[in-house]
Amino acid sequence: MNVNSSSTRVKLLQSNGTRLRCVCTTFCIILGFVQQGFAQDVSLTGVWTHSRDAKEQAGRYGAIDQVANNMNRLMRGRAREMLRAKTTPHSTIQITDEGDRVTFSGKKHRVTFKTDGKPTRVVSERGTATARAQRKNEKLILTSQGKDGGVQTTIHSLSEDGTRLVLDVSITAKMFKSPIRYKTTYHRASKQASK
Repeated sequence: MNVNSSSTRVKLLQSNGTRLRCVCTTFCIILGFVQQGFAQDVSLTGVWTHSRDAKEQAGRYGAIDQVANNMNRLMRGRAREMLRAKTTPHSTIQITDEGDRVTFSGKKHRVTFKTDGKPTRVVSERGTATARAQRKNEKLILTSQGKDGGVQTTIHSLSEDGTRLVLDVSITAKMFKSPIRYKTTYHRASKQASK
């Protein structure tokens, strides 16, 4: 066996191993940038359809029942019925997310919020409220307060792949002993909001 040829092979393997490590490292860095780019490209903009998940509906009804059961017996049935109707998720929501402002559009109404946390007056079929929108930890937090002092906070969380939008809702009111809390999920039907 020739010693020189063995040492040459070892050096070649070492240099090929170094090249392979460099190629792998470069690939990982590029992949990281690509993944980061995709993550930054995902926004709330789009048309979202409600999932109609039976477990989520049961959770919403359960939260309402818990609050209604602590009310006067004469009010329970009517309160339960009214709260179920008022918290029924829209079948479709349209969102235009421009970073510093976000617009929610429906069949009859369109409202735009600056995401700076400053109040905006909102009039809808559900009544008049003062609402605030702000971003925190990649989530959109929308808080609205009605004339009666009731407060609804909705935290909009987008899945990593941008296909699901989860709304985490909390409602407080003077007549509630505890808040109503429930989650509801929407699936992205389109990446563009309709005009």
